[in-house]
Amino acid sequence: MSPPSVNKKDTLSDYWLSFVNGDKEAFADFYNQGYNILYSYGMGLGMDSQQVRDIIQDIFIRLYTNSDLINDLYTIKPFLLRSVRNAFLNIKKTENRHTDFEQINFELRYSIITDDIEDTEKQEHLKLRIKNILSVLTPRQKEIIYLRFIHQMDYEEISQIMSLSGQAARNLLHRAITKARENDNNKDLLILIILFIHIH
Repeated sequence: MSPPSVNKKDTLSDYWLSFVNGDKEAFADFYNQGYNILYSYGMGLGMDSQQVRDIIQDIFIRLYTNSDLINDLYTIKPFLLRSVRNAFLNIKKTENRHTDFEQINFELRYSIITDDIEDTEKQEHLKLRIKNILSVLTPRQKEIIYLRFIHQMDYEEISQIMSLSGQAARNLLHRAITKARENDNNKDLLILIILFIHIH
């Protein structure tokens, strides 16, 4: 693969647009940038590592062979995440388990970054706080926080991924924030989480 050009592309949309316009090498960049996003999300949904890898591989093969699957540059990321979610649900159905969107047991898989905090006691206190904040949230509340604050998605994008109406997405996030604040009593708790956790 050729080295990046001077005008470095840094979004999925840029790489995808280059690919559909004939730059086949751009697909490798599109794949590389999208892979980690989808892997993290798939693991959060509860799949094992090989299942996630197989699903991601299948999604990108389908896109490479049929670029018409994406018809809007602004919905690429939601399309990819929704594809992972739907594939997960299909796996559950084939395993004869009754699974719907309400039953996805989403977990925020993370490690806590505390290198800037030298005091060990403060580090442990921060870890406990974040653990307690997340422990009171339902799987769907964790998922919407993940999509809204980690991936900075708007409500329309979240609605596409989680099969919710825009208002339902707003209500779900509001309940999540309210519930977390009641547990921690800190208005900046979500900023705290975003600054000090590394999603993997």
